[in-house]
Amino acid sequence: MYNKYPYTQNNIQIFNGDFLKLENIPINSIDLIVTSPPYNIGMEYSTYNDSISYADYLSFTENWLSKALMLSKDDGRLCINIPIDKSNRRS
Repeated sequence: MYNKYPYTQNNIQIFNGDFLKLENIPINSIDLIVTSPPYNIGMEYSTYNDSISYADYLSFTENWLSKALMLSKDDGRLCINIPIDKSNRRS
């Protein structure tokens, strides 16, 4: 689900949504990004096709990583959840 407006408390903003669609975040303003991006292994998402070509997946990954770099402060942090076993668990 995409939230246009962040949750805000005590001067902290939390955005929950498609990072590439968020448009109201100033450049060089983010202290911390925590994400679990699609891994292109055929998982079922309601808003994303997780079975795209490898070239398209690399382009998608480059896009969100470039945006993360642009929006992060110089001393910002990026935490990426990467599963130990990225196999498709559907049987």
